[in-house]
Formats: sequence, structure tokens, C-alpha cells
Amino acid sequence: MKKVLWSFLIMVLALGLFSAGGRAAVTGDATDSQGTKVQEKTAGQTKTNDNNNSDNNKTTEKKETNLKKQKTVFVAAGHQRRGISAHERYAPKGSGTKAKLTSGTAGVRTHIPEYKTNLAIAKALQKELEKRGYKVIMLRTTNNCPLSNQQRTKKANKSGADIHICIHCDSAGSGSSGPHTCVPASSKYVGKKIYNKSCKLANLVLSSTAKAVGKKSRGAIRSNYYTTINWAKIPTFILECGYLSNPREDKQLNSKSYQKKLAKGIANGVDKYFNIKGN
Repeated sequence: MKKVLWSFLIMVLALGLFSAGGRAAVTGDATDSQGTKVQEKTAGQTKTNDNNNSDNNKTTEKKETNLKKQKTVFVAAGHQRRGISAHERYAPKGSGTKAKLTSGTAGVRTHIPEYKTNLAIAKALQKELEKRGYKVIMLRTTNNCPLSNQQRTKKANKSGADIHICIHCDSAGSGSSGPHTCVPASSKYVGKKIYNKSCKLANLVLSSTAKAVGKKSRGAIRSNYYTTINWAKIPTFILECGYLSNPREDKQLNSKSYQKKLAKGIANGVDKYFNIKGN
């Protein structure tokens, strides 16, 4: 009988221990499983946060890249309402002088003064360049700008612009037609780097402008006598958009539709200079 009782007690104890161990095992598994799920959730949240951070970083990097790529163009409409007869040195090295500023020519047919035509073209160019993502700094937005040619170029140099484009119109015979440029004859005053870049910029802009308006390019006038160019510390050139002495071209140069064509042509040349595609 005692043996039976001992056997029974041993069985009960064994069953109790097994049950407790089972519960402990089950509880442990559940805890582990729950812990794993929590870890998985936490990992998922971390992954989502990492993706969001990555997207934010990409957006920031893209904005920074766009800012780095943005170029600045200084657009100078030539002349103004009144000339400045007093003289100034036309080059940093040398004692030669010339008038600080002239008022320019006028349309033979429209009688519109050049300084007004230049400003209208410059404003059209500003719109076109800004539409393409460039930052534009205007020398003047009215017909009163009492700065000499030397002062104008110094202002462009200090503006932070990458390039400097001077907008003008020319006058010669009534049969003269088409755009041309004025560039330095040598690196004497501006240095080799600015000389090469100025000539490259002028060539690209002239070619694309002539194409845009359907006129033959008249090439470049190379001279070391232009005050505007001689004081340059950034790529600088003068674009003569056409001839106000030509009755037909005078009318074109003073029409908004032709000014828009000129602006697109100039902007196309600027794009090529900076190796920007798509326009």
C-alpha cells in the first residue's frame, strides 16, 4: 500500500512539474514571440524613418545642387538719356582717355533713341533668362543711369555675376544689317583667361542670335579701345543687335516680337556657353 501511495505521489509531482515547465515554456515562447514582434515593428519604424530621412536628404541635396548650378548674368542696356562728356581712362593700364558715356544713336525710321531700344531688348532678355532659371542683374531698368562706362563695368565685376552682356544697336549705312559683337583685340588689359572666355561667349551668342532672327552674322569687331570691355574681370562683350540706320531693321529692332527673338537667341548662346541643354 505504501508503495502504491509513493508511486501516486511521485506521479502527481511529476505531472505538476511538467505542467509548470510547459506553462513556463509557453509563456517564454509567447514573450519571445511578442518581443520579436515588437522588435520587428521597431525595425519597421526605423526603416520608414530612414527612408523619410533619405528622401529629405535627397530633396536638400537637389536644392543645393540647383543653387550651385544656377548662373548669374549681368545685363547692361547701353547708354542712357544723357551722355557724360567728361573724360575717363578707357583702360586700367595707360593714360588714354575718352568720353565717360554717350547717348547713342537713334532709329532712322522710328526716331526712337538707341538707349530706349537697348533697354527694351535688355528687359526681354531678362524675362527669357529668368524663365530658364538664370539669375539676372540689370544695370538699369530706366533711362536714367548716370554711371560712366568704367563704373558700369566695375559694377558688373562686383555683382557676383558669371558673365556680362552689353546690349547695343549700331548705325552705319542704310543697307547695313544683322548682329555683330565687340570683343577685346588681345589679353592686354583683361588677361588671357577673361580674353578667351569673352571671345567664346561672344561667338556663341552671336551665332545663336543671328540664327534666331534669320540674319547673317557680321562677325566680331576686335578692339582694345572699348572702356566697357577693358575694365572687365568677368567674361564681357558688347552685342550690337542690328542697325538703326537701316529703315527696315530699325522697325524690327523696336518691335516686341523681334525683341523676343533676339532674347531667345541670346539666351540660347548663354545656354551653350554654360553647356546647358534643352533650349
